[in-house]
Amino acid sequence: MTKISSTLLSQLQVVGLSANEAVVYGALLGLGLTTTGPIIKKTGLHGQLVYQALESLLARNLTSFIFKRGRKHFQASAPSGLLDSVRKMENVAQALIPRLKELQKTGSDRLQVKILYGHEGFIDNLQDVVESAARYDHVMRVIGGAAAKDFYRVIGDWYPNYVELLTRKKVSKWQISPENTATEFKDNFAREKNTILKIMPPDFSSLTQTRITPELATIEIYDAETVIIQIWNKAIATSYRTHFEYLWKQGKKYVSKH
Repeated sequence: MTKISSTLLSQLQVVGLSANEAVVYGALLGLGLTTTGPIIKKTGLHGQLVYQALESLLARNLTSFIFKRGRKHFQASAPSGLLDSVRKMENVAQALIPRLKELQKTGSDRLQVKILYGHEGFIDNLQDVVESAARYDHVMRVIGGAAAKDFYRVIGDWYPNYVELLTRKKVSKWQISPENTATEFKDNFAREKNTILKIMPPDFSSLTQTRITPELATIEIYDAETVIIQIWNKAIATSYRTHFEYLWKQGKKYVSKH
């Protein structure tokens, strides 16, 4: 059985699969027709997470199953099925663009999109988000998902300046992160002033991190070169905030044991 590479797993997430879906799909490609036992063994995921991923893959038509001696046996569908998933996302984007343009053309709240790169762009974005939050409710809402080590890698020595800026501008951080986020990050976050961290199940993960204020939503993509997409628009920011509030109600508050 060929082991699927981390690069390929990342690329599967780029085309719309969650981290667990990508791992399970990759395992199925190597295993062929199989029951859930070998999938759990190969992926190292908890059985419940494997079942959830299989259900999602079935809904995407990326997996099928048959009954054999009274047991479900799963197999990966042809990889070309990924194209159908990508086309669906493209159709959604195509339908969204005219609505966004209408906001830009007629709304008093103009739409502005900026792309920032690398360490300097990352710092510029953090400053923009904190300044924006300070103009409104003094809360920066964050939907985590990317590995905590990536945040520290990109921010580097500027981290103390970031904490000082938040304090000076009296901006609180409310963050939602996967349960399997590194304990070091969770404890560091919990020790900062004016922060609340809530935890979601481990399969709540992605390659990105989203920061939200009443006028701004930013998407941080951690790769060889960090890319940040800034969307300045109150209507769009409100939709991101609504999504955040929905997740916030489901999250469990993290309390450091140290």
